[in-house]
Amino acid sequence: MSATSPSLFDEMLSSEHSTSKQDAILAAAGRIFIQHGFEGTSMELIAKAAGVARQTLYNRFPDGKEALFGAVAERMWRAFPVMDIASDEEALANPEAGLRTIGRGVAAFWAPPLAVAFLRMVVAEGPRFPELTRRFFEVGKTPAVSAVRNYIAELGRRGKLAIDDPELASQQFLGMIDETVLWVRIMGDPRELSVTHTNKVVDQAVAIFLRYYLQ
Repeated sequence: MSATSPSLFDEMLSSEHSTSKQDAILAAAGRIFIQHGFEGTSMELIAKAAGVARQTLYNRFPDGKEALFGAVAERMWRAFPVMDIASDEEALANPEAGLRTIGRGVAAFWAPPLAVAFLRMVVAEGPRFPELTRRFFEVGKTPAVSAVRNYIAELGRRGKLAIDDPELASQQFLGMIDETVLWVRIMGDPRELSVTHTNKVVDQAVAIFLRYYLQ
């Protein structure tokens, strides 16, 4: 399985994690979007947080904060760990291990509190800025969910699982994980989940899924 980029949310916590000036700018922009929301964010605020001149920021993102938001979202999703799992022969040969890899990858992706805060901002701003939500899904969530669906569909084609509706099956599997590791936190539960707890959530989701779909 190919390596993923470091998490943007690690870079938001410390500029020492940034591997380039571009990543440092995107990390600063992510912090400002979380703190001020999309409407309350300005290119001036982002430039100040990033330690660059406003003109430098406009030179890189001439279409303004809309383009910068899209770049932040794209950089965020670049760290999603299982985009190529549908072609991973080891994962396809062992559905239990493959599903566990997906589940633990998803849990780790959403583990940083800043990741939850960013998604909470997107959800909150969505009614006023529907293009914001569309862009967020377009650059990341849709490809990520598609990767999981394609993996489950391939398991069905190979006769590993009895899958007749890969879309529904992928929603069921991800839903069992996301409800605990993500959505209760989006709704305001402040508790951070331990790796032990999230592993338990994932292992039980895998067991339930295989109990139903395993031939």
